[in-house]
Amino acid sequence: MEGIEIRIAMLTSELFPVFAGGLGKAVYNFAKSLENQLDITIFIPKLEWDGDLNCKIVEIPFDLTLHVYKTREKFSYAEDWDSRTQTDNFNRALTKLVSLEQFDIIHAHDWMTFPAGIELQKQGTPLIVHMHSTEYDRTGGNPRDWVVKMEKAGMEAADLVITNSRYLQCELEKLYGIPASKIRVVYNGINMAKFQKSFFGTKKLGPYVLFVGRHTIQKGLWQLLHAARLVIDKRPETKFMIVGKGPDTPSLIKLAAELGLHENMIFTGQVSEEQLVAAYRLADLFVMPSVSEPFGLVALEAAAAEKPIIISKTSGVAEFFYHCFKVDYWDIRRLASHILELLEYSPLSDEMSVRGFREAQNFTWDKVSQGLVHVYKEVKHG
Repeated sequence: MEGIEIRIAMLTSELFPVFAGGLGKAVYNFAKSLENQLDITIFIPKLEWDGDLNCKIVEIPFDLTLHVYKTREKFSYAEDWDSRTQTDNFNRALTKLVSLEQFDIIHAHDWMTFPAGIELQKQGTPLIVHMHSTEYDRTGGNPRDWVVKMEKAGMEAADLVITNSRYLQCELEKLYGIPASKIRVVYNGINMAKFQKSFFGTKKLGPYVLFVGRHTIQKGLWQLLHAARLVIDKRPETKFMIVGKGPDTPSLIKLAAELGLHENMIFTGQVSEEQLVAAYRLADLFVMPSVSEPFGLVALEAAAAEKPIIISKTSGVAEFFYHCFKVDYWDIRRLASHILELLEYSPLSDEMSVRGFREAQNFTWDKVSQGLVHVYKEVKHG
């Protein structure tokens, strides 16, 4: 193997392409970028994973079916107890399997693997925990106490904590009391070539606005639907394509019907990677109106597909991406106004697309993954 001889055990509950959320994509792409530089083994639950990584993949013989993205009010006692029991059992099995090998660093991604990381650290291996989001983000500010305690315990025990934005770093300092001196920011990246595929000749829906993400309170879909009503009042031919699914899909479909959007709103559910790229490439513009978004990888994907983007100010991507519209997630009228501007003024839309594409080129996975290497070196060599 070429490069630095550091043996890394990555612990994660998701891994693209089985799970296509931000966590699973980040772990996959960091590993893909570094598999020829480092000795990486990825430990995952039973996913029947079928990706194309060259590094070693170890599946724990344990199904993990947690309700991660519900608000606390929507949890029943039985569900919460089941989630906690599953997490404990998964981490015990994870600890046993990782202990069979020798590693230089344990890199635990998000809270569901932190207990195993802590136990492995006690056995003498340095621990890095990687916060891709927090329980506060995922549940719309209604966290489960036991998950918050698990996140806090992992960060307090870790040798270093990685976040994907300064936005999330501030959240960790404020809500969990983690000192800034212990936190390192490593941004997520983008595969530019993937989003350059041509779909010339494909029949379009007409002008359409694209959203991609889980259907949860965190993502600002309620605000988007109300903004869509204002847009359609001015431009009735506009369609809104909502890609993804989640626990709140039924209530969102109901709201769309109540707002009279049934002819303009397309809920696709989960789509294949090829269909996702096509959705980006054929859209007129992209919106990410998240209430709280630690990073916002989908915004970079849209920029790589050369689309103008509108993002919420409460997102990690907003701190470094400039050629876009930024709105307060609650400002429905401003969101609708920006959508109409981009639909009606093609010179503005075209210029934003070109400049946004150039900006996205600064965040390829090969570039951002070197930040991860620096953190590994810091932990191993002090």
